[in-house]
Amino acid sequence: MTLCPPLRRLSAEHARWLAEVAGWASAGQEDRTSRLLALWDLEVLPHCRAEEEVLLPELAGRLSEADAAIVFTLSDHVALRRLARELREARGAARAEALAAMERKLVEHARFEEATLFPAVQEALGCDRIAGLAPDLAAAAEASRPRPTSSAALAASHTRKGRKS
Repeated sequence: MTLCPPLRRLSAEHARWLAEVAGWASAGQEDRTSRLLALWDLEVLPHCRAEEEVLLPELAGRLSEADAAIVFTLSDHVALRRLARELREARGAARAEALAAMERKLVEHARFEEATLFPAVQEALGCDRIAGLAPDLAAAAEASRPRPTSSAALAASHTRKGRKS
């Protein structure tokens, strides 16, 4: 099935994440951990929240909210959140295990969405409705991205806007 453009954009995000994770395979554990957590915070979590806030409720309006695609997607998102928390907190050998578990789950989840969720969304909603949801998906993802909190980031933000701190 050829996905409609908004779903292709989500699919491209998956492909980029998986390529990044594969590219880190030879990096050290701490480097991989920091990169994966940054990817999680900046891209994966906002992607999940956009799906949860926009796509899944819309899908639940056409299918039962207990449909397997909806339930599995939500439980995978919960599992990814748990794994990210565990990775942040883990030390020593547990950190290596948590890193491997989160990498595996991210790959598994992306494959599930590609093979099951996106085709189900497209079939149930149609490309026109999905196109209508694209601005909401983008807004939900953007709203979920972390904001700079450091004084240097704040100063840079003010300078870019033509103000000086």
